[in-house]
Amino acid sequence: MKSDNIFVATFSNDALNVAKDFFFGLEINDLCISSNLNIESREVVIDRIRREIEAVYGEDWFSLDCNERRKVIFHGPFTELTPAAIDNRAIDLMETRYKETLDIARVFGVKDIVLHDGYIPLIYQKSWHIKKSVEFWKRFLDSGIDDFTFYIENVFDDEPLTLTEIIDKVDRDNFKICLDVGHANCMTKDYSVEDWIEVMGERIGHFHLHNNDELGDQHSTFNEGSMDMAGILSLCDQKCSKQVTFTLESRDARPDANFLQKLF
Repeated sequence: MKSDNIFVATFSNDALNVAKDFFFGLEINDLCISSNLNIESREVVIDRIRREIEAVYGEDWFSLDCNERRKVIFHGPFTELTPAAIDNRAIDLMETRYKETLDIARVFGVKDIVLHDGYIPLIYQKSWHIKKSVEFWKRFLDSGIDDFTFYIENVFDDEPLTLTEIIDKVDRDNFKICLDVGHANCMTKDYSVEDWIEVMGERIGHFHLHNNDELGDQHSTFNEGSMDMAGILSLCDQKCSKQVTFTLESRDARPDANFLQKLF
């Protein structure tokens, strides 16, 4: 793990100062709520994102060549969006929201997008979710957006096999897993987080890092929960690509930044 591969979620307390102090990247969360993509909201949201980036990297960031900029990741919308939806209009809405996200990403030259996998237990069978996810993602990824890389995040998944199967069946170089270790920890009974990493391996392109007590998605700091975060990060180094990236998603980012600094 190196500092160039670490990001801070902008919803975390003091995120901008932490990113600036530790020279971490930013994962922008302003687009998580779909209504922020509405036409009447768009310019306000773009301005807010611009100010977040300026607060960390300064105005000069926007005049740099894209290859010279400190990297920024966008977290796209997830509210009421699932590829398993039976209503075709719901699928159309999801595709529209994702394309609106890409339009804003292009304004900033951002090429890396985190999106949820949209699995909803007890409503859609896993076999149906896999089938419809593969259909949606193949169609979406083949629509002329090869310049973006998408990281698909587990949320309500109770095992690593379903998302892994989707990634394998879609089979695109720009379609990878975002493993949220906190979600895996509180949703899984039969698999440890270490098992998730073993199963997914180099399919993982990005991690969301936070801890919890296994009873809820608390987004606690690394030292406040049941996971051995140092051990998990060591396993990431062993099982994942050297290019894998990490976002601090604890509600308080600074203690975790200090934790990671000791590992560099």
